[in-house]
Amino acid sequence: MSLIHKRLQNCTILIVEDDSSTLKWLSKILCIYFKEVYSASNALKAIELFKDNNTDIVLADIQMPDMDGLTFLDKITKINDKTIRIVMTAFNNSIYINRVVECGVDFYLKKPIDIDELLVAISSHIQTPEKTLEKINLGEEFFFDCSNKMLYKKDKLIKLTKKELLLLELFLKNKNTYISLEFIEQNIWEENTTPDAIRMVIVGLRKKLYSKFLENLKGLGYIVNLP
Repeated sequence: MSLIHKRLQNCTILIVEDDSSTLKWLSKILCIYFKEVYSASNALKAIELFKDNNTDIVLADIQMPDMDGLTFLDKITKINDKTIRIVMTAFNNSIYINRVVECGVDFYLKKPIDIDELLVAISSHIQTPEKTLEKINLGEEFFFDCSNKMLYKKDKLIKLTKKELLLLELFLKNKNTYISLEFIEQNIWEENTTPDAIRMVIVGLRKKLYSKFLENLKGLGYIVNLP
């Protein structure tokens, strides 16, 4: 987790959660990783805090008494559209999922929150100098053109499906850590899917690259092996 800590140590985060025990727990843990952690028990107070501090990340519960999390995050976007917006919920409601997609939030996480998953999601979304690279060497004469979002082997274009492209980009953004099937589902699929469906996309990507490109470690997930 040292790389994640390095990426987050200069960032600020605002947590909005009406459950006091969850708010206290998240604040206590995230203080370890972030430069500053602000907390609010309702959206109205959170908006005032954000106006004063303009945090890098906002993590909000989807169900709150005065204003729901998605409406709140929409207001945050109007103040600063560069802020990373994350919504969390204990409910698997298709109406909310559709609204999440429409609102364009950066991440949608289910409760109880997995802290490692949350930290990986945030750190993968933070801009770093390495993300300005136009081409990434994937090994075995493969490279990915970031600007055009195309995969090549030498000069030959390798055609990818939409899901394979999203999966490849997700792995490259999280290249220094293992990512789980759940994390892949939440960041690529707009609807619920099955582990087998995700594995089929992984297998398809492996076939178009090479088998050692992705390493699978039981209990942790997948990680890319770059030269």
